[in-house]
Amino acid sequence: MKIICAQYCPYHKPGTNEELECRGFAVAQRLIEAGTKVPHAEPAKAASLSTATGAVLRERICRACSFYEADCDFILTEGKALPCGGFALISHLLRSGVVTMDDVADMISLA
Repeated sequence: MKIICAQYCPYHKPGTNEELECRGFAVAQRLIEAGTKVPHAEPAKAASLSTATGAVLRERICRACSFYEADCDFILTEGKALPCGGFALISHLLRSGVVTMDDVADMISLA
C-alpha cells in the first residue's frame, strides 16, 4: 500500500522509515482495502474541493495526524504547500465521485 506514498506524496522519501505514516495515508489505505478503485490522477496534486469539504478533511484527517503540529507543510502554510499523498488521493476520490464524505468518515473512524 505504500504505493500511495510513492505515487501521490511529494514528501515521500524512498528508503526512509517506512513505519511512519500520516493520517491521510491511513484513511486512504482503508478506502482501498474496502474495495475503492482509484481512477488515474496526477501524483501529488489534490483535486479542487469546496472550501467546506476541504475544511472538513483538514479537521477530521489532519488534526489527528502525528505530523500536524510541527511537520506538516500543508497545515503550516495554511494550504499553500502540497498536501500529503493520502489527503491528495482522498480529495481526488471525492472530486471524482468515487467516494462520498460518508465513505471517508467511515474509514476515519477505523484509521
